[in-house]
Amino acid sequence: MSDDSRTLSELLALAAERDGYKVEWYAGKIVMQASASAFHNLIVSETIRQIPSDAWWALPDMRVGTPGDHRGPQPDIVIIPAGSLSDDENPVRKEIVAAVIEVVSKNTRSEDYGDKPETYASMRIPVYVIIDRQRETIRVFSEPDVNRYTRENVSPFGKPFTLPEPVLLTVDTEGYPAAL
Repeated sequence: MSDDSRTLSELLALAAERDGYKVEWYAGKIVMQASASAFHNLIVSETIRQIPSDAWWALPDMRVGTPGDHRGPQPDIVIIPAGSLSDDENPVRKEIVAAVIEVVSKNTRSEDYGDKPETYASMRIPVYVIIDRQRETIRVFSEPDVNRYTRENVSPFGKPFTLPEPVLLTVDTEGYPAAL
């Protein structure tokens, strides 16, 4: 038996990197899923392409939380002010996160609509976006208060949606593929 002093969170992160899984540890549970589908990744890519890198950095699949703690959600896109990283962070410090975006997949629907709004609101993330191919909607949550968001706007696929303050950016959804 080897003397391995790595924490559970470090071992989960290592297993996810080695085996190509996304592992999230938040709200007292561990969620593992296989890599995303092509259309899921197309939506992520199309969204990131529209975020101006001179003002904002859009980082795919980055954990959000407290430095040194691998617990925390790992949204599809994390938006932070350009130049705000203090080093090669993982997780990204929740204090600098302006918005997080989740693209719903069949396996993550209950988390994206269930635990994550509360988790992100309690972390004081200003904006949480759910892009839902199945329902062909984009839900934008803002104005966090304790463990919930007090404002929600819904837009259909094909129409732009706006990320409210602090981001203040409109994203076109014309190229988003709907569910088959």
